[in-house]
Amino acid sequence: MKVPDNILFSIFQEQDARIRKNLSDKTLEISTGRKYQGISEDPPATYNVLDLKKEIAQLSQYSKNRLFADTSLSYIDLNLGKIEDSLNLLYAKTVQTKNQILQPNQLVAIGELFSSTLRSLLDRANDQLGGNYIFGGASLTQKPFDENTLEYKASKESFKVWLSDNYKVDALLRGDETFGLNVSISNAKFSSPDTNFTTGGTLNIKVGATNISIIYSNTQSLKDLVDVINSNYSNLLSAKVSQNPDGTYSLMLVPVDVSKDISVSGTGDFSTGFYSPNVLQAVKRVGDKLSGAMYPDDSDLMLLQRAFERVSFRRSQVGSLLSHVKNIQPVQESLEDTLNKQKSDIEDADLSQSIMDYTRYKLAYEALMRIIADQKDMSILRYLK
Repeated sequence: MKVPDNILFSIFQEQDARIRKNLSDKTLEISTGRKYQGISEDPPATYNVLDLKKEIAQLSQYSKNRLFADTSLSYIDLNLGKIEDSLNLLYAKTVQTKNQILQPNQLVAIGELFSSTLRSLLDRANDQLGGNYIFGGASLTQKPFDENTLEYKASKESFKVWLSDNYKVDALLRGDETFGLNVSISNAKFSSPDTNFTTGGTLNIKVGATNISIIYSNTQSLKDLVDVINSNYSNLLSAKVSQNPDGTYSLMLVPVDVSKDISVSGTGDFSTGFYSPNVLQAVKRVGDKLSGAMYPDDSDLMLLQRAFERVSFRRSQVGSLLSHVKNIQPVQESLEDTLNKQKSDIEDADLSQSIMDYTRYKLAYEALMRIIADQKDMSILRYLK
């Protein structure tokens, strides 16, 4: 039975449209490298790709944060290492001058060394990386230390960056914390360490989580109080009679543990309170004494030693942070590879398979043309005419 021409043409049109669409889809797939060209083709797969792209973008930001933290912490570590070297030199010079065999002019010369080194230390404490102050914390562009008072003026919070959804790390440090000393010096000054106190009272000392209360009387002197503290609390702190640059004397208290904070308040002669110098102010204190041709004492050695210890302590913390930051790099890179592979598996076309499919559809189209030609002994173009 002969197939009517209109039915044959209808079949040809349907097959022709289907094969042409397949050819067009595969051509686009090969040229773009993508399996899907729009959400409508496979909504679940497309939404999965969008989610993966969001995760990859977030991971990319975390990687940039890690690189920033790595760079800044490495630079901070370098700076702290240089500061350690300077403090070591100053400590050695102080030991040299403490034996009281140097002449006054020699003391003044070493005082000049302290002054020049202090300027160098101040430059490092106010150093910048990429326009941001490395010891200014979250202030970023606020100079950390005042050039005259040497007091910290910037943020009381460190600048943190996120390295994952639930972990952030300090990238720019607080200068008050980095260069702060756990040393307390009395504001009260005495003309002599052997002169009795005018008014008795109480010292309230907190070292870490431990509270100490010391009662003193007007029959005791600064030297007597130092002896009492060292005799009873040497496991927690050390007390020294400290000569000030103006020649008067104060009480200096330093915890044994370099990591423990100290706070002191008092009544009686010590009601004026205590202050804690930072590293820069500690260097200036000793330097001022030398510049005034005064010999340093044991308290000066203890002060500089604690300055070195605190900087070393902070540097060890930075080193620990830096090590952790560097260890995150392979984890991030591995996760990035995994996410990209998942995205590729969903989104990217299998080019070899796509080319095979294209070839198959092309052959199918040519076969269809031959079938029509065999059936009607004419091409589709002649048929349309």
